[in-house]
Amino acid sequence: MFFTGLTQIFWVNLVGFQMVWWLSILGRDTTQSIIFLLLVIHLMLHARPRHELKVVIICGILGYAIDTALTYAGVFVFKEHGGGVYLPPLWLLLLWFGFSATLRQSLVFFVDKLPLASVCGAIAGSLTYLAAVNLGAVQLGYSTHTSAYLIAVIWAILFPFLVWLSDRLGEFHVVKHT
Repeated sequence: MFFTGLTQIFWVNLVGFQMVWWLSILGRDTTQSIIFLLLVIHLMLHARPRHELKVVIICGILGYAIDTALTYAGVFVFKEHGGGVYLPPLWLLLLWFGFSATLRQSLVFFVDKLPLASVCGAIAGSLTYLAAVNLGAVQLGYSTHTSAYLIAVIWAILFPFLVWLSDRLGEFHVVKHT
């Protein structure tokens, strides 16, 4: 039952991340234990859980650190903290761990296409944050236009870097699963 590689299958991984994203954005603090459980299940059903855990932790902390810097810069404002400048909430860290769990599975397509990853990161990254704003998970400290542009530039660099880093951290180069 354990270490079957089930969570490495494209559709299983993609649906799992969508669950993590929606739970994070809509439930925030109230769904943290469910998100944590989904991450544990992902690792338990991964063929190489130790390597995957390394990718999830390192890439997740890196992403969370960037969002922390953006929070301190006033780009993001979280209601949980009364609008002050603090660390982003724990649910965002768990969301980053969930996203990092897609890098070697459902996002493996981008491993040898880093320029495309840059374009897709700029578009999808900024749209994802704007969706979170529209769903009330976060507020923007600057205008929507300025924030979207800044997020797009960051994600144009961050996403291909995370794809590249996850490939290097995994001990072996990824094999595309369909």
